[in-house]
Parts: sequence; structure tokens; C-alpha cells
Amino acid sequence: GRIRPGDKIKALPSARESQVAKIVTYDGELPEACAGQSVTLTLTDEIDISRGDMIAAAASPCAVADQFETRILWMSDQPMLPGRP
Repeated sequence: GRIRPGDKIKALPSARESQVAKIVTYDGELPEACAGQSVTLTLTDEIDISRGDMIAAAASPCAVADQFETRILWMSDQPMLPGRP
């Protein structure tokens, strides 16, 4: 996705909303940022957003779930056992 100053965002899982004030990189401010770029978002409100949280468009936030389905390719000679690192 893309994000621009002025965009309204929702932080998940807290569901707190704010607006992007500016987008900053090491080289200065940007007019927009795209997925994969390393940027700092300055928001108009002080919201605690931590590593692992998600930022989504306020109008179309992502669904929150506590389960997911996956297929695992186990590469170890030892069998996989739940709870074992």
C-alpha cells in the first residue's frame, strides 16, 4: 500500500485512530511512502504503536484474528514437537 501526509490511519490491535502529519526518512521528508520502505511516520496524535502492531487505513482496517492456517515445511531431522524450540 501507500501512505501520505493527511491520511487517516487506525493502529491495530488498539483500534486507536490518528492522521499522518509527515513521513520522514534519513534523507528528509517524503510526499508518500510505499510498502517495503523504511520510514518514520509522525502522527497528529500521540498514540503508542509498538513493534508488531499494524497500521491500516482508518476507512478499511484489517480484520483481527487469533487463529490462522498454515502449511509447515520442517527441515530438521528431529521430529517437530509442540512447545520445543
